[in-house]
Amino acid sequence: MKLTFLLSLIFCLAISSCNNEKKSTNTDIEVARVFIKDILESNFKDAETFVLKEETNQQFFELFKKEFESKSKSELESFKNADIIINEISPLNDSVSIINYSNSFKKDKSNKLKMVRINGQWMVDLKYTFSGNL
Repeated sequence: MKLTFLLSLIFCLAISSCNNEKKSTNTDIEVARVFIKDILESNFKDAETFVLKEETNQQFFELFKKEFESKSKSELESFKNADIIINEISPLNDSVSIINYSNSFKKDKSNKLKMVRINGQWMVDLKYTFSGNL
């Protein structure tokens, strides 16, 4: 009986310790990193969960997705293997920050993500990325 209980406890602890990276996205930089990595790996379904739910953001995301998917297979593979480089984090206030980043495949091209905290969850506001307006 004790052995069965002990084995069950170990199994439950092992299962609960297998955390998905997305569950630990509590800060603007964590969400930005997961979002960027999902994009680099062409995991658009996962990346889209971090996009601020607004019509304009959804349109920008779909346009970006189509453009990214049109890249050559070798270029997509290079993006997939790239590391994220955070160049600068600019907090504007407690619920908005701008993340300037690049990746190891295209080091010379930097991008910016506007991160906004809505109801305690950090989200990506693509309107800033594509227009530059706060």
